[in-house]
Amino acid sequence: MSLHPFHRASRTLAAPSWQDRLEAADSESDVVQVAKDYIATLDPAQVALLPASCRPRKLLTANDVSSYAFDLVRYECGDADLSAPFIHRLAAFFSHASIRLSEIMRRTNDEDLDSQQAG
Repeated sequence: MSLHPFHRASRTLAAPSWQDRLEAADSESDVVQVAKDYIATLDPAQVALLPASCRPRKLLTANDVSSYAFDLVRYECGDADLSAPFIHRLAAFFSHASIRLSEIMRRTNDEDLDSQQAG
């Protein structure tokens, strides 16, 4: 019988990703706050290169987040558009945020319906 030294696997806890933070959001205001936090991390030099319709704006409500997601997805990047990868990254994040908002609203509506039927 051979003895092998036991090495504990080093476990480092990675910070939650932006997608993880969106998934953990339980309310519309939580999603809006995650979106604000995300925008706060953006490189101002990259933001300055964005076309006007794709620049971040004030996010106060769930509708603001969804509208911004729609504007990003709707924008058509040209072949020579150097900001295209950045726009695609923004569109992916805000699309996910918009989907998460829809999930939260559906859950809230279902809970409201259940409470109306019970009462």
